[in-house]
Amino acid sequence: MIPIIAFIVGASLGLFYFGGLWLTVQQLPVNKHPYRLMLFSFLFRLGISMFFLYLIVGGNIELYNVISLVSGCLGFLMVRTIAIVLI
Repeated sequence: MIPIIAFIVGASLGLFYFGGLWLTVQQLPVNKHPYRLMLFSFLFRLGISMFFLYLIVGGNIELYNVISLVSGCLGFLMVRTIAIVLI
């Protein structure tokens, strides 16, 4: 996978993960079972993120795939940094 596309996928995953976290935190005060909501939200967001990061690598640990994985993780962390600054 081209590292630029991996970066975009990583940034999209970051938006999904941290957007889902933000929505979950907003729902905690009004939910009857906040622990259950937090747990299932975490497992769902983590599962989706890990699945797509696995797809970036393609199941092969070769140098080119590792570069794509690092690029995807950088996109993910960029979104996290922007979310921290904005919120």
